[in-house]
Amino acid sequence: MEETPKYTSVDIQALESHHHVRMRPQLYFEKVFAEKSLDRLPLEVACHAFDEVMDKNCSYLKITLFLDHFTIEYDAGISLRKIHPKSKITHAEAIMTMIAACHNYKKHLAVGDEFCDVGIMTINAASEWCKLLTYSNGQKGEFYFKEGETETRTICSSDEKKDYTKITVKPDATIFPNLKINPKTLQKKIDEVREKLNGFDIQLRIMNS
Repeated sequence: MEETPKYTSVDIQALESHHHVRMRPQLYFEKVFAEKSLDRLPLEVACHAFDEVMDKNCSYLKITLFLDHFTIEYDAGISLRKIHPKSKITHAEAIMTMIAACHNYKKHLAVGDEFCDVGIMTINAASEWCKLLTYSNGQKGEFYFKEGETETRTICSSDEKKDYTKITVKPDATIFPNLKINPKTLQKKIDEVREKLNGFDIQLRIMNS
């Protein structure tokens, strides 16, 4: 009998396509499946905010839970500079679509080690869709992703005198069947993060629709 090839996370990270996250989610989301909940996803998506907290550039994080998706909002922007002068890809889009980019772009590597277990790209790839809205240094960026791929991107100048980010994530029910976010256990994780970040303001809101 022909042996089934065995894959490891190292093998998959050598491949650039997000399709492998969707093909082998158990390798990337081991803790999620072990806990039988999606509780850790919102705080993982917020790892960029925690990086900005270390430089006192971010003063709050709001997490809102809906029936089948969640949002995070915070008062820091993600850079809209291109990762290469000839590239269409910005830093903001890179952390959403490139494996380990959110960890590699951290200003504080300890934050990446502490809060980037799977990475934003991996969560994006395992989602039905994601949206990113960010204001940074006088620019506004809006991105829509489907199953980890960029569907639309709009970057323009902005008169808004603010830095701000909102990320909306709809986890794919075909990848995480019957798994939900439990507000009570998410609140416990929030309390743990708040303590690690010296009382950083993290708010949790639950919506019915």
